[in-house]
Amino acid sequence: MNTDWTIEPGNAGPGTLTHHAAPRFTAQWTSGAEELAGIDGPCWTAEGSDDADALHLFGFQWTDPVPEQAGFERLMQQAATAIDAWISGRL
Repeated sequence: MNTDWTIEPGNAGPGTLTHHAAPRFTAQWTSGAEELAGIDGPCWTAEGSDDADALHLFGFQWTDPVPEQAGFERLMQQAATAIDAWISGRL
């Protein structure tokens, strides 16, 4: 189990993702193409097997400095993997 991440479901809305290792941040997450309409501001998307499977991360609150683009992309991929594992563990 990776303790660098805390993933919480949303109650009738987006969930929350927290990264506890540097660079530390909190973001909201949701899945599915229909959820994109309600997102305001920067959003990172991990494509899934179809539109309903896509993960969207947004509403970033950074505790540490934001990494450069390549580091940000790696971190977001790690976040998507952590969310996928969390979802799979709940099925």
